[in-house]
This record gives sequence, structure tokens and C-alpha cells, in this order.
Amino acid sequence: MPLFQSDKSAMLWEVTALPNAFICEYMPAAPDNYIKVYLYGLMYTQTTCMEESLTLADVAKALSLEEEDVARALRYWERCRLVARVKDSPPLYRFLSVQQTLVSRQCAPQDEAYMEFAHALFTIFGDRRKLHGNETVLAYEWVEQLGLPREIVLMMVQHLVSTRGVQFSFKEAQKMAVELCQQHVHSIEAAEQLFSRSEAAWKGARKVLRRMGKYRDPSLDETDLYVKWTVEWGFAPKAIESACTEMTGGDPSFKYLDKILEGLRTRSGKASLSASHVEKQLSQEKEETQRVREMLSACGIKAAVIDEGKRLVYRDMLTYGDHEMILLAAQAVGSRRGNRSLDSVTELLISWKDKGLSSPQEVRDYLAAIQEQNTLLKALCQSAGRECVPKISDRELLQKWREQWNIPEPLLHAAAEMARNTDKPLLFMDKVLENWHDKGIVTLQEARAENASRKEAAQTAARPDSPSPRPTKQVIEQQYPQRDYDPAEYDGPSAQALEEARKL
Repeated sequence: MPLFQSDKSAMLWEVTALPNAFICEYMPAAPDNYIKVYLYGLMYTQTTCMEESLTLADVAKALSLEEEDVARALRYWERCRLVARVKDSPPLYRFLSVQQTLVSRQCAPQDEAYMEFAHALFTIFGDRRKLHGNETVLAYEWVEQLGLPREIVLMMVQHLVSTRGVQFSFKEAQKMAVELCQQHVHSIEAAEQLFSRSEAAWKGARKVLRRMGKYRDPSLDETDLYVKWTVEWGFAPKAIESACTEMTGGDPSFKYLDKILEGLRTRSGKASLSASHVEKQLSQEKEETQRVREMLSACGIKAAVIDEGKRLVYRDMLTYGDHEMILLAAQAVGSRRGNRSLDSVTELLISWKDKGLSSPQEVRDYLAAIQEQNTLLKALCQSAGRECVPKISDRELLQKWREQWNIPEPLLHAAAEMARNTDKPLLFMDKVLENWHDKGIVTLQEARAENASRKEAAQTAARPDSPSPRPTKQVIEQQYPQRDYDPAEYDGPSAQALEEARKL
């Protein structure tokens, strides 16, 4: 424990001595952030209350920098022989005398490798661009930290100048440097191959931008996307340009195009696609979209966007019938009252297939027959004094009367007249027609004769000299005045037949 301790708040009022040699010899070429790190560290070395627990993170927070930027700055000053690293874990740096470094250059020369690299880098740009110190240092980091050969880094910079111009961003170029490192590119031949591919991708990406109506150079991210489309996904360059026509909503962009190409790749089974394949696939999808819209319109369903879900439903419908049959089913569902859904269209198609209907003409004939049956059933109901909406069971009755029993239409209307004021006229008619069928009655004359015969039998049974019917047991509920029916006034089935019909 020291005997005396300084007031740390007094540090703000102390003075940090900065040699003029630093200002004249080192500061002009150094990046701004690197100067900030040097001055901050120099302040702590000269203060009487030096903070022994100071870390890189503390310095980064105090200067509003990233921790890696602080470490990079200290490595820069190491190369300048103004800072020496004396310990690695935790890191410990010693600030050296600027004056002694200048005086003893011969004994402790600057980093000659760095100086040669910087000179070669400046030569690439010449008078076209003045590099900042931090750009030169960042480029040299690719040699020291990523382990790339100096020749490959300089070749990469030359490649970026030729493809993106002298004003390219060194921060974006770092992505390419990392890619070179990850792919273990350590030979001139491997680098030339990668740069050749990259140059082709850059030119292809620029064509895509022109197709979008954007006359600028592609960014590194856009070039990377182009590489993904052509190398990983197998799209031909012309195929990518053809896909640009699908960017119809909003501002065209590489991100928008990426989604379109991803969809094309997925729907094609992730196969390599040429321009002709893409154009054919896009044409087929446009036709499918138009057919789905026609189906939805016929069904009375409004849809602004035809999504993949509707496409899948439509493709499922095609397993039960062609597009024309789908439209017929959609029109039938659309004419209904209440819920109109695509599930109803599919169910109708399935029912037609179960009935053996395999062509649009067969479906039309079937629908025409249904319409004719419904029209006749409505007319019969009107003859019976009722309004009705024909059901499947009603049509089955009509089919039995006409096809199995061969009842002519005039007899159907006659039976309907007899079914007036009944709760279920069609079922009442079925009993009447069954009676006529059993007796072989097929004409109106025969039906009238049969009714006259029944009327005569009823009158005979009502005469006074006719035998009295067997008395039946009377219950209390039947002790009320009842109406007597005159059989002569009734021209129709017997009372027993009427009672049986009402039970149905």
C-alpha cells in the first residue's frame, strides 16, 4: 500500500506532453482513429494516477470505437516503433520515446515490409486517388491478420480498381479478402481464377442493373448475389435477365430478384436453368395464373394476389378434370346461394368423376339434364299449388317415374293436380303414380277411366242397402263432430291411399 495517493479527478487538469516530432513525422500519415488511441494511451502513461486495470474495452468505450479498432491502432504504432507490446494476456503496451525512435532509426528501423507494401499500394492508384492512412493499414491487415500473401492482396486491389473504379470502398473489399482467406487462396493461379469469376459476376450484375433501369456499378453485395445465382443455383446469365420481367410490383432490386429466382429454383426441382427453361417456366406460370383467375372469377371469389396456395388447389383440381371442366364446376358453385368456396368446386369435380363424366361435353349434357329435370319438377310443384327448390332426392323420384315406370309427362301433371293441398306433393304423387304403374295405366284416358271406376265403387259403398261396416272401437279422443266426405265429389286415390301418402 503506497504512503501517498493522488486525487484521480485532478487528471483532467494535468498536461500531456506531446513531442513535436510526433506531430511532424507520424501524425500526417496516421489514420484519425489511430491518433486518438495513441494520445489516449499517452495520457495514461504520463498521469500520476495511472489506471492499472485499464483494458482495450475500456479504451474503446471511452473513444466510441470498436475494440478491434483499438487493437488495430496499437499494432500500427508497434510497426512505427512508438509502442511495444510487452505482454499478451492480458495485453500490456509500453509507450516508447518518439525522440529516441527518430534518433535510433538505424538501430530500430521502421517496418520495411509495411513500407514496401504501402508504396506498391500507392503505385496502383497513382494520382487518381489519395489513400488515407487507415485504408493502407486496413489493406496491410489482410496480409498480417488474414495471412494472405502480399502479392494476392495487391492483385485483389488491382482487380477492384478495374471493376469498381478507384473509389471503391476498402471496407467492402474486406469481404473479398475474407472470402480469399476462407477459400485458402494462396497462389497466383487460384487468385486469378477467383478474380476472373468475380469480374464476370460484376459485369453480369451490372447488366442486371441496366435491365432494371439503374445506371450505376453494382455493389459487392449485389455481385455476391449474382455469384450465388450463377454458381450455387445454376442459373444462366440470360435466364437471370429474363427473370427481371417478373419484378412488376414496387421498385426492382437484387433482393426482389433473389426471391423470384428462389421461387423458380424451388418449383423447378432445384435444377440448373437456362434462359429458354426460365422463359418457358415463366410462360407456363403466367398461363396458370390466368387460368386460376378465370376459375376464381367463375366461382365469384375475388383475389388480388394469386398465391402458391391457390395454385396448389388448382393443380389438385386438374387431377379430376381439365380446365374447362373446372370452369363448369366453378360456375355451378358460383350460381349457388350462400358459401362459395374452392372446396365446393373440388367436391363437385369429384362427384362428376364418380359419375363417370370425363369430358366437358359430358358435363354439359349432364348439367343440361339437371336443368331440364329441375324445370319440370318446379312445374309439377306449381301444378300441386306449391313452390319448391328441387333436391337430389326429387330428381331421383322423377328419374324413377320417367325411366323405370315410363310415365308420360301428361300423367305426371295429372298426378300433381291430384296432390294439391298436400304437405309433401311429390311423395303423394309417387303413391298415385305407383298405383297407376301397377295397373298398367299410361294414358290420361286410362287414368280417367280408373278414377271413374273408383268413384263408382265409392258411390256403391255409400248406398243405404249396402252392408254396414264393422263397428270399430270408439275412444274419448274421437268423440267430436266429424265431417262426412261424399265419394262422388272426389276423383282420385282411395282414402286409404291418401292416408298412406300423408304418413310419408
